[in-house]
Amino acid sequence: MKTAFLFAAAVLSVSATAMADTYIPPQVQDVLVEVCSNTQTDDRLSLRKTLHQNRLSKKAAVTKVVCNGQALMDFARSSNANKVVAMLSPYEQRAKVSISDLVAP
Repeated sequence: MKTAFLFAAAVLSVSATAMADTYIPPQVQDVLVEVCSNTQTDDRLSLRKTLHQNRLSKKAAVTKVVCNGQALMDFARSSNANKVVAMLSPYEQRAKVSISDLVAP
């Protein structure tokens, strides 16, 4: 009985630590939900307005926002949000870095 109690206490402390690392304030969560909703409905004007009001750049949105476990651009493509994809695609291309070896034969 005592061992089970200690095990349960250890599990609760580990899960509490994990939850503390991933805490998102409610205001930020509301903004992220709004960004994902605007993306899913292919409403690029509302998306641009939401990003501007919350001082979030398009590049930051492309590289850091995750909707339903997918990156923002992947989520937009899977939702067939063609207007949003067209608006954000230049920022997706800027985020990629490639390294090539110039000396290789």
